[in-house]
Amino acid sequence: MSKAALLLYTSLATVLTAVPAIAQSDSELTEVVVTGSRGQARTVVSSPAPIDVIGGETLERMGGAAPLRDALTQLIPSFQAQTVASSSWDSLARPAGLRGLGGVHVLVLVDGKRRHNSSLTNLNTGNLSNGGNPVDLDLIPSSAIARIEVLRDGAAAQYGSDAIAGVINVILKKNTDGGRLNVNAGQRFSYNGVTDGETVQADIWHGFKLGDDGYLTLALDAKVQNDALRGVDMPGQLYFTLPGGVADPREATAHRYQLYRGGLPKTKSATMSANAGHSLGEAEVYASATLGFRDAVVGQGFRRPNSNQNLIQIFPDGFAPNYTLDEVDFQTSGGLRWMAGGWNLDLSTTFGKNEVDHGSSNTLNASLGPSSPTSFHTFTSSFEQWTTNFDLNRQFDVLGGLSVATGLEYRWERYRTRVGDPLAYAAGGYVYPTGYGNLAGRAASVGAQGAVVLSPADEADISRSNYAAYIDLGLDVTDKLFVAAAARYEEYDDAAGDVLSGKVSARYELNDAVAVRATVSNGFRAPSLSQQGYAQTSNQANIVNGVFTFVESKTVRPESPVGQALGAQPLEPETSTNYSLGLALTPLRGLSVTVDAYRIELRDRIALTGLLSGAGVARVLTQNGFPSNLSVRYFANAIDTNTTGLDIVSAYSRDLDELGRLRLTAGFNWNKTRIAGIAADPTQLAGLGLTLFDRQQQGAVTLSTPRTKLLLGAEWTKDRWRVNLRENRYGAFDNINNIPTSDQHYGAKWITDLEVGYEVNEKVSVAVGANNLFDVYPDRNTVPDTNGFAPFGGNSPFGVFGGYYYGRLTVNF
Repeated sequence: MSKAALLLYTSLATVLTAVPAIAQSDSELTEVVVTGSRGQARTVVSSPAPIDVIGGETLERMGGAAPLRDALTQLIPSFQAQTVASSSWDSLARPAGLRGLGGVHVLVLVDGKRRHNSSLTNLNTGNLSNGGNPVDLDLIPSSAIARIEVLRDGAAAQYGSDAIAGVINVILKKNTDGGRLNVNAGQRFSYNGVTDGETVQADIWHGFKLGDDGYLTLALDAKVQNDALRGVDMPGQLYFTLPGGVADPREATAHRYQLYRGGLPKTKSATMSANAGHSLGEAEVYASATLGFRDAVVGQGFRRPNSNQNLIQIFPDGFAPNYTLDEVDFQTSGGLRWMAGGWNLDLSTTFGKNEVDHGSSNTLNASLGPSSPTSFHTFTSSFEQWTTNFDLNRQFDVLGGLSVATGLEYRWERYRTRVGDPLAYAAGGYVYPTGYGNLAGRAASVGAQGAVVLSPADEADISRSNYAAYIDLGLDVTDKLFVAAAARYEEYDDAAGDVLSGKVSARYELNDAVAVRATVSNGFRAPSLSQQGYAQTSNQANIVNGVFTFVESKTVRPESPVGQALGAQPLEPETSTNYSLGLALTPLRGLSVTVDAYRIELRDRIALTGLLSGAGVARVLTQNGFPSNLSVRYFANAIDTNTTGLDIVSAYSRDLDELGRLRLTAGFNWNKTRIAGIAADPTQLAGLGLTLFDRQQQGAVTLSTPRTKLLLGAEWTKDRWRVNLRENRYGAFDNINNIPTSDQHYGAKWITDLEVGYEVNEKVSVAVGANNLFDVYPDRNTVPDTNGFAPFGGNSPFGVFGGYYYGRLTVNF
């Protein structure tokens, strides 16, 4: 162990064992949570599984400076949202996951009802949502949230497929009066003398009384964000060499700084919600809805004037295209709760849809020649989900109390992609004339630049139904011992088939201060419809021969002719086995520490193959009507993984009398993923000398995210003042290449966030703060760059855009 690591763990142990150090307040310890048991609600400390509760006011305060998934990253040790420097929609609906797995392995609920998925497919390599289309948390308005309950435990047997790593349950406000307005504004710290990333956000919520015994809470969040760029000077030749081998004089005066426009996207978004309920005698009718809009412009890499991706008649000095996104997202849910024969019954139905129009601006399709358009609508993606539940639960007077929950679920889902402008993918056949230097007589590049392009053969329209039944039992055997068991049967009407999942949990109080808890469960995740049906062509940065290079790649469906010719097989479900063992310590009044170890064995894990290229691949592409210069990849049940980890979570509130009140928090996560097995190379690839899952892809799964994360926080309040300090340490991570000499290592970093707030009066308060106060950046890349990319580790867990400072005005009414 290094001296730095030893210091870290020693410091952590000191923090966690000091008597006044880390715990939750009495009210938080006894807070009733509804996640983790389908029967009787339990408190945080009495739950047999670890549950984090994040309050709505905490999220509101962080919302102007951090999207919801980033706020959860800073508050939950084992939750991690990966930052993507510039990668079309992955820069917006960024990959995130729990306990080292991806968003596709985390079930998201809103008031206990399944949230629909995004239609945006995560194509980043690594162990975060590879190829899936997980729920986009940022499309839920933060101002509508009363609290978030995060179950850090496998729960497929209780809640269904996707809950392999845990459950995030978003509880909406149910206020009958009052409200709050927050207005936030801020920008990034200066970078090379320029400030950017200006952001303005406003959110408002208000509660209304419906009749004598009902509620209606409305919420609206709106945000405008400018882009932030961290590119450097672009090296190398930009213009064609003149006749006689003379350099173009424009080379000496050309503007080269930040020609690469990749970075923090320029976005406009609005999300809103309504949540209502009313009693009808012994019954209650309830309904909720969310609606979101988002427009984005994501800058891409610069196309040089002398490249075969450009036409000097249109862009004489080259161009940097933009990926564009226009998104609409909504979900509605309604139901009826009542009692009959001693049972609590709940009948509900939920429908959600996400649709995105994808495009490209400031671009061209060089193969069309000088008549090429400079903007395209490239394709549309959509995902729909309709879920109907009938849930029952009841308490029985058996021993210390028996809770029984059971129910049925029907779910239908559909994933579609539809091509847009035919000129975006058309092969116009333009050949460069004299005046194009060494390109004269050669064919121009095909397809809209800087875009994700679909051809008619890439379109998908897939749907399926799921039928499920579950039972969840919880028994207080004695006042010290609680045991629970759950089973769930699911059947898909497609190739995913059926499965029976089970879970056994127990919690035993050794004494008033120490409780032991453990769970064993198995899980199941059907291949995402996007993993089965998504196909596209795009440009991506990859390390080739030790240099960052743009690679034109094509993702094909496993069952497509190209996929079949390269050995792809129909996707099978992933299966998991989960083990966890933990301690809940409450040695003093108000003091608690939870320690939970876990292991998740995931089999037949779906991942993207490496980029497949060479003469054999070129031949297959040509035979199927595609350009021969593409690198190909597809989704496959490529690997088995074992993920082992440790969570430590604690908090403490202390009244300092005339000095105010102090709340300290700490959280730590250690997480390690190992590859337990790799699928054999298909004979088709072996015959071409290619590997299904290469060294680069293996490293992305095991080393691309930090193994450790430490969160420390202190909030001090006195009279009208509030000071909040957070210190987060993200461990080291690596980017692995197929050529070991191109591997890159990025060291651990400490990130400091500080906010100071003042309550002007009972209605108005103000705050100023900074995220990443000391403007820390990841380590610099060690691989040579010829494109002017940002020189930092692009998948840094805390971003590549430095510090952000802001101010906030809050008005209560």
